[in-house]
Amino acid sequence: MPVLSNQRGMTLLEVLVAFIILTMALVTMMNAFALGSRQNSGTNRYNTALSLAQSKMEEIKNCNFNSIEDVAATDFSSESDYSGFTGYSYGVTVDDSGLNLKTVTVEVTYSEGGVSKEVSVTTDVVKR
Repeated sequence: MPVLSNQRGMTLLEVLVAFIILTMALVTMMNAFALGSRQNSGTNRYNTALSLAQSKMEEIKNCNFNSIEDVAATDFSSESDYSGFTGYSYGVTVDDSGLNLKTVTVEVTYSEGGVSKEVSVTTDVVKR
């Protein structure tokens, strides 16, 4: 059985090369985590906007048919029920066909990374 005569440890150069390779791998993984976090945040804002649009639509559907009208852009934070939702605004567009039917669209606008985004929900409301 051969005896190893060279029992030195790793040289400083080998340690530095290993450290650089490890650092590059960790930086790549951290970028993936950061990208995932940004995508998760964007999805959260989208889901919040969609929930606000659906909630506002339910309020409108519970109103008297004759009182359903267009609403100009309004901040959710200005309403007491939605005071915690700063940065989200909504508008309502009503298309009255005149046949006891109104097509109502609620559009919620929010900002994501400096870019304005929209979510809209549309339904028909019939006079009862």
